[in-house]
Amino acid sequence: MVELRHSSSVGARASSSPMKRDEDASPLIHVTTHDDDHRHHFSRDRDRSFWSFLSDDPRVFSLLNSKISLFLIAVFAIVGLISAFSIFNRLNAPYLCKKDGIVLHCPHVNEAPSLWENPYSATTSWKPCAERRDNGISDLPPENETNGYIFIHAEGGLNQQRIAICNAVAVAKIMNATLILPVLKQDQIWKDQTKFEDIFDVDHFIDYLKYDVRIVRDIPEWFTDKSELFTSIRRTVKNIPKYAPAQFYIDNVLPRIKEKKIMALKPFVDRLGYDNVPPEINRLRCRVNYHALKFLPEIEEMSDLLVSRMRNRTGVSNPYMALHLRFEKGMVGLSFCDFVGTRDEKARMGEYRKKEWPRRYKNGSHLWQLALQKRKEGRCPLEPGEVAVILRAMGYPKETQIYVASGQVYGGQNRMAPLKNMFPSLVTKEELATKEELDGFRKHVTSLAALDFLVCLKSDVFVMTHGGNFAKLIIGARRYMGHLHKSIKPDKGLMSKSFGDPYMGWATFVEDVVVTHQTRTGLPEETFPNYDLWENPLTPCIKMSGARFLHGKNWKNMIRTDSRRQAGAGFEHMCLSLSLSLSLSHLLFISTFNIFNPEPEKLDLSFVGETCSKFLGKIIQYTKTMRIQLLSSLFLFSFCSYLYRVSSQPEHASFPPRGWNSYDSFCWIISEEDFLQSAGIISQRLKPYGYEYAVVDYLWYRKNVPGAYPDSLGFDVIDEWGRMIPDPDRWPSSKDGKGFTEVAKKVHGMGLKFGIHVMRGLSRQAYDANTLILDTTTGGAYEESGRQWRTKDIGIKERACAWMSHGFMSVNTKLGAGRAFLRSLYEQYAEWGVDFVKHDCVFGDDLDVDEITFVSEVLQKLNRPILYSLSPGTSVTPTMAKEISGLVNMYRVTGDDWDTWGDVAAHFDVSRDFAAANKIGAKGLLGRSWPDLDMLPLGWLTDQGSNRGPYRMSNLNLDEQKTQMTLWAMARSPLMFGGDFPCVTGTKGSTHKTTAHSQRSRRCLKEVGKSHAQFLGFTSCNHPKVNGWSIEALDQDLDQICWKENMGSHEPLCLYKQKPLLSSDERLIYNQGELHLLASDGMEFCLDASPRKKRTSKEFKSGSFSPCRSDANQMWELSNNGSLISSYSGLCATVKSIDANVGNSGGVRSWIATGRKEVRLEQEISTTEPYAKMIIIVLLGEIYVALFNLNSEKTVISARISDLTKALPGRNSKATSCHGREVWSGKDFGEIKDSISMEVEIHGCAFCKHKIKNRIKAIPKLS
Repeated sequence: MVELRHSSSVGARASSSPMKRDEDASPLIHVTTHDDDHRHHFSRDRDRSFWSFLSDDPRVFSLLNSKISLFLIAVFAIVGLISAFSIFNRLNAPYLCKKDGIVLHCPHVNEAPSLWENPYSATTSWKPCAERRDNGISDLPPENETNGYIFIHAEGGLNQQRIAICNAVAVAKIMNATLILPVLKQDQIWKDQTKFEDIFDVDHFIDYLKYDVRIVRDIPEWFTDKSELFTSIRRTVKNIPKYAPAQFYIDNVLPRIKEKKIMALKPFVDRLGYDNVPPEINRLRCRVNYHALKFLPEIEEMSDLLVSRMRNRTGVSNPYMALHLRFEKGMVGLSFCDFVGTRDEKARMGEYRKKEWPRRYKNGSHLWQLALQKRKEGRCPLEPGEVAVILRAMGYPKETQIYVASGQVYGGQNRMAPLKNMFPSLVTKEELATKEELDGFRKHVTSLAALDFLVCLKSDVFVMTHGGNFAKLIIGARRYMGHLHKSIKPDKGLMSKSFGDPYMGWATFVEDVVVTHQTRTGLPEETFPNYDLWENPLTPCIKMSGARFLHGKNWKNMIRTDSRRQAGAGFEHMCLSLSLSLSLSHLLFISTFNIFNPEPEKLDLSFVGETCSKFLGKIIQYTKTMRIQLLSSLFLFSFCSYLYRVSSQPEHASFPPRGWNSYDSFCWIISEEDFLQSAGIISQRLKPYGYEYAVVDYLWYRKNVPGAYPDSLGFDVIDEWGRMIPDPDRWPSSKDGKGFTEVAKKVHGMGLKFGIHVMRGLSRQAYDANTLILDTTTGGAYEESGRQWRTKDIGIKERACAWMSHGFMSVNTKLGAGRAFLRSLYEQYAEWGVDFVKHDCVFGDDLDVDEITFVSEVLQKLNRPILYSLSPGTSVTPTMAKEISGLVNMYRVTGDDWDTWGDVAAHFDVSRDFAAANKIGAKGLLGRSWPDLDMLPLGWLTDQGSNRGPYRMSNLNLDEQKTQMTLWAMARSPLMFGGDFPCVTGTKGSTHKTTAHSQRSRRCLKEVGKSHAQFLGFTSCNHPKVNGWSIEALDQDLDQICWKENMGSHEPLCLYKQKPLLSSDERLIYNQGELHLLASDGMEFCLDASPRKKRTSKEFKSGSFSPCRSDANQMWELSNNGSLISSYSGLCATVKSIDANVGNSGGVRSWIATGRKEVRLEQEISTTEPYAKMIIIVLLGEIYVALFNLNSEKTVISARISDLTKALPGRNSKATSCHGREVWSGKDFGEIKDSISMEVEIHGCAFCKHKIKNRIKAIPKLS
């Protein structure tokens, strides 16, 4: 077990120093380093004995010293015992179970049905679409039109040969050539002489492809000198580049074939690309791989027999797992990774590597750092013991039936022991079949490999442990067959960090494994440049069931037709929608400017200069020495200058920022011309209403060429320091190193501020280029510890952006080079004239506190203010925002918001929770910070993640648009318009000239809806409906905590209470009454305060359960008032009633906000004796009420005046009168006495402004 931990600990965080490596391995280890200038102060104490520090006389060992020493020894003994007990518990990990008289702990793992079921098979259906297309390039030309013959040797093992055959058919099709049946060349590793007909069904192969490519069995008879084919350079085309495009063969190879009539292609491994060939060619390769290449019947029959025996090993039919274990001696040597073993074993491996790979081995001095880096990046094969631990953490029990496809494992039985002990039902084909049954296949090694291939292909769960063609083809084939079964691809980079953390307990490790691999089940993925067709045949060969396939001219014509039809028939509605969108912006800035934009209360420091000057003069006058005078003067002068600078600067982001962002309308393809045109319209139409930012969203540095898309690799423009610079084709003014300087100047000339979108840390392209890092203080390359640092020294590949894994990764901010790189980025943005930075993939599920903190520090030191925004906001809670809000100016609190009603409705609860947590307008970077509900998808839009500009109208109807704008304004969210402006001619709506006033309070007065289903969720502890929990005692040791409020005929929702298993330093938490809450008795799954998964805006924020662990996320406390509180999230658990038909989108919401500051009026009136007069004090105030109808039918919503006046604390509601008006319609309610009532449209809202007159006090005045 210790060896297994050691084997991965080196990969936790790579460092050239053992001390640094140990320090980086855990944040709990701290090393204090003293300044060199102060070390000599302690030199005279170094030789003193320990006891001399316990008495005044170092030569005397007194009785007191003896008592102190005994006390210290006792303390050390207690600490030692506690440490030993803690270490024993930490080492008590489930690496081995009871075996051969050795008893080691192996915790019980509950087997869940989802272990064998594909979580996506029930919700998503995939089907092949690689069939031939009529009138496509798949049509076979006449026989007399062939351009010649091509001949290849398929090298390598079975699966490498299989890929070569598929590519050979595709190349033959590209050049309209005849393919000679490939020869399976003997490989120096496999040492096999299998022929094509010994493994594949030749007749089926030729017949299946007869309409695609002409294939012959042998070299034509007219070519007599067959030996010349590969020996003569004249007949051999060499030096074909890897992943060559189709055009390369047409330009360079086809002329040679036409000349010689028959040519051999050598070498032919990975000599055809994927994204640089026509889609029909890729579909042809899929047909070859999945249909034409069929194993011989005897191989198929034997594999079926092995599968049947695997499923019935226990006497009943059971699912089984196939494990591709790549830990042969050759693989271990080739990986150059460090593994567990004795010194002699490692020395022998070193000699083996030196012999087989002398150029890479050199003198072996560099291999340690190489091993660290490769393990950190997840490029080392998993050891059998590591595989066993990962599978147990996933939940697979020891009874799991596992079929192992592997060569001879390096280390033999000793290396396999952990895996076999934890999973005794571990078998190979040699154990499933008799010797006689396999003898017929032993003469061909590839036949045995074919058996492994088919048994793994038909397994219920397939697990790969390292790369290679075998695993790629298995996963690709399972995807092609409909993704019906799991294919697990462990995240070796993240697992290496977990293995290397000596402080990680089993429960935490289990959680990391489960969360990390929730989506790593073989689901077809979106392709990217140079993608591997064999592992991921999604785009050319697979489609979702029911989706209509569109390609070529038909697709383009349909888009044009639909666009014309939509633009023509809906032009009037589109213009009305856009005009209304701008009207909403107009109204919400002018009408509600007085509600939602408080004039910040600035600290008046104007007296500082004068006061400091007087105090400085007194210090100089009364100080006795010139040295003290000078130091005091410098200190006070610096302090006064700082205070003066702070007092003279305006507060940053004092109001919620407003502007326009290009993402919703242009995605990433916007050009300089389009951007400046949009900025001009903003300046003319929206600037008067507070819209001041024009922001270009992400990938402004990406070339807009074929093959480029949001997660593509290799299309970005970077400078010599690895920094992103604008694509000069889309941004012509950026040429000659100008960046965005010219664009920013033009935007500033319009009276606007210029913003850009940036991603986390470092780009993958800059990492691969391994550029030097700029030191902005010197203007040259960053140097530290006697060497220049590069991007590969600071990039953390295993912390890549989850939704753009081929784009960006985090940088190590603990390194000076990492900080220097980030500093160079943001100082460059400031030089360009950037006023707004939207920092993406650093918040929510992608939280990177270190990078946010450092970037905030950099921005604070710049000589010009830059507004700092974070994105996205999936799974964000007020508690998460607590440590971030003070570092930024705005931060997303939801997933991406698009033009669907579900996305709009999903924002109500999160808006309420952040308002209740007092996070709106809280202290931020050089000013204030604002929770951001995302851009407003109104007007003319594109689609998420697309490569096209605006082409459609917003799907929200007019009532839904009004609801969204009203909600965003009531929540004081930043307003970033996302649509394009094709037909803007003006704005409509009333103009209300009012001054800015403060919003005092906001709360949800009423939330009603049909109660058909009960869901466990979270809400603010200030919510009136969180006090419904109570304890119900049981006969067993466990008690239940049940929710019984408003359950009607439903059974109470109950959770099982359990005391958490805490270590000694956590006992204080237990004494405070915190506890675990289990989903059910006997199930070790506890309620999480914050679900750890990425959530879209429309998903319901419900409770989730995960394996119990000892951290704050699962600690709950039942208060005396019946509320169930989480200290982790700051929220309370509650049971919500949701309409089963409409999910979380139903019901009625009423929100209140105060507007204009109250005006105090005093009026004298005559009274009877004994007083001559009475002073009546009257307060006039404004209240804004938003009534939201989330139902799917018109609803009449009412609100009582007595409820409205609760927004004005301490008022006497009985003496209140109210005058109201609806903002959108302009309807005047006149004087309102008791209540207001309005019919609200489906998904619509009523936005009412009320003037409240409240008589609160009468003061007698003597005559």
